[in-house]
Amino acid sequence: MRFPVFKLLILAAVTITFNSHASPSGSRGKALLYSINVHTGQAPVLDGRLSKDEWKDAAYVYNFTQKEPLEGSAISEPTIVLIKYDKDNIYFGIRCFDKEAQKIVANEMRRDYDLSENDYFEIIIDTFHDQRNAYYFATNSLGARLDGEVKSEGAHINWEWDGIWKSSARKDKYGWTAEIAIPFKTLRFDNSDELTWGINFGRYIPRKREEAYWAPISRDDDFDSIGKFKPSKFGTLNGLRNIKQQQRFQIKPYAIGGVERDFEFGTSIDKLGEVGLDTKVHLTSNLVADLTVNTDFAQVEADVEQVNLSRFSLFFPEKRDFFIEGLDIFNIGAQSFGEPLSLLFFSRNIGLDAPIIGGVKMTGKEGPYEIGLLNVYTNSNNSGIPKTNYAALRVKRDVLQRSYIGFMGLSRDSKREGDYNRTFAVDGSFSFDNNINVNGYFAKTQTPGLKGKDTNSFVDFSWGTDMFYTNASFTDIGQNFNPEMGFLQWQDIRRYTLKLTSSPRPKLFNTRQTYLSYELDYITDHNNQLQYRIIEPTIYNMFNDESYIFVGLSNYYDLVPVPLDSTDSFQLGPTVIPPGIYKYNIFGVSYGSDLSRKISGIIQGGAGSFYNGEYQSVGLYTYLRPDDRFAIDLNWEWNRVDVPFPNGKFTTSILGARINYSFTTDLFAKAYIQWNDVEKKIISNFLVRYRYKPGSDFYFVYNEESNTGGKFRTANRTLIAKFTYLLNI
Repeated sequence: MRFPVFKLLILAAVTITFNSHASPSGSRGKALLYSINVHTGQAPVLDGRLSKDEWKDAAYVYNFTQKEPLEGSAISEPTIVLIKYDKDNIYFGIRCFDKEAQKIVANEMRRDYDLSENDYFEIIIDTFHDQRNAYYFATNSLGARLDGEVKSEGAHINWEWDGIWKSSARKDKYGWTAEIAIPFKTLRFDNSDELTWGINFGRYIPRKREEAYWAPISRDDDFDSIGKFKPSKFGTLNGLRNIKQQQRFQIKPYAIGGVERDFEFGTSIDKLGEVGLDTKVHLTSNLVADLTVNTDFAQVEADVEQVNLSRFSLFFPEKRDFFIEGLDIFNIGAQSFGEPLSLLFFSRNIGLDAPIIGGVKMTGKEGPYEIGLLNVYTNSNNSGIPKTNYAALRVKRDVLQRSYIGFMGLSRDSKREGDYNRTFAVDGSFSFDNNINVNGYFAKTQTPGLKGKDTNSFVDFSWGTDMFYTNASFTDIGQNFNPEMGFLQWQDIRRYTLKLTSSPRPKLFNTRQTYLSYELDYITDHNNQLQYRIIEPTIYNMFNDESYIFVGLSNYYDLVPVPLDSTDSFQLGPTVIPPGIYKYNIFGVSYGSDLSRKISGIIQGGAGSFYNGEYQSVGLYTYLRPDDRFAIDLNWEWNRVDVPFPNGKFTTSILGARINYSFTTDLFAKAYIQWNDVEKKIISNFLVRYRYKPGSDFYFVYNEESNTGGKFRTANRTLIAKFTYLLNI
């Protein structure tokens, strides 16, 4: 029900009196463009209370519109946002009224964890007002903080970005309130006497599955599930005057100490002790250089164990702090069912096999140009890897309203004579208001001994609305294409993909939307001989509480040219798949419950033929949220393979448990234990993280690896403590 404005303001008076306002100011296409005029004011005390005296000079907005479940209707629970700023911060006060405050969902306090099953509020700011890129901030009624960098209208979102900002929140009988302070030094923007930013606000109410925004987001905007990340749909924030990036340097030294014991190579205990330094230098208001010396990554969690029964290598994302900020500028590649088929720059290739001595990275935007520069130098190791320099240069230029063209150059040079690798690429992305997107790239590598047939090209087309979506792509990868600083699944192929989806909203069985899809992945060699093909018709039915049922059939054609065994990424133990043509089908089904409940889960299964044999799989994933501090995730994955080859009958299992406890929003502990019966090992990771001041952390890390084949024995054990301290100059 829409609240009349006078009634809404009467409700607001419970908390605060206003003296400024926001109003509609025009249109862009079919979407209203909203505008806020903000001015300076007294800094509020961030206690989660919207006191009258602290917020009396704030601008405010209140007219939120639903995207779900009733597109175009007013938000069902009144919501008010207050905005003001001083020379250091921009402040947001949030009042989320709720007629059933006792039903507010709040079960997450940890920094940078998923809030999608909580009542939460989000702020998305396009500081360059380029309608392409933005910063994302979200909080819930516990004051949790989630942030990220949005690039290319949501095509790339860096959830690992860790900005410095503050929030405080509390629940009351009217709903919940929050106060947020975002320092200007956390953001990048053009220095100007008066700034105009793009901005939007969103609220999510999980028990109603209600999603609403200040600048309306339509279902057609959200056909690719990233509508809220499209700055071209935002309103504007005006009136930021005399805001400057005054900070020039951030210095973040670290000290680490600990012990390590490798039980398989003796009984000696190695002492660990290091110091290092990360420095951030603001060259201009929005161009930043990062320097690292004696880089350490001790706080990184172990990768999740996976069993790979496909022909393709597993992909593990970057988790290391130095590479995270601005990493998406180097992102050029082609996807394959959600995983990269080719990725020209993959930062995990740097420093995991040999220690990093030092590095420098520069990222930012100057006018229509976005710039990225990276240079990292690694030491030699005992395995014969020589000292190596890794360099990357990236330039993107905005064209048209929401498009870009770009260039990237990569170079790996080792101290060993004649050992180098180069990659050069040009790319572009073009977006149009009728939801048409076209992007692509052309790349070439240079490697000693590999000449000719060393190119990679890719083009992708997509168009979509809430009811229909289509995507088609073409990829060509040469036989000698060799991006050694990247990630590559396959060489010497041509790949064609097609996806067609119809997504009606039938009013049956409490259904919100049904997705009927057909996907084709067709791969040939350069003689046009079919190498690999997948045809996948699927049905995905989402109910109004966002539980779902999925049913799909995968039809495979697989030409295996050489014996396929565990020496590849294919994990078959002692089994060897002989060369030949294999045709098989796997049927899959899964059900996921309402994940906002205290107990929820997902169950999935698959069965069918597999390389002239049989295959079955089961997966169980349970999520327990007994209160707002404690979380337990349990998972079990089981696979059974029976193929008519020697040693072709076996099963695999992975058991995993993740336990989290939040003492406050800045102090939490987590433990992750995983067992993989293919490699017969248990990996344990225990981490305590305490952010004792913004940007400064204490970590306590315990890692252990144990072998379970035959007699149980500990293989490795590490205990580490680490301090970091952020100093702003």
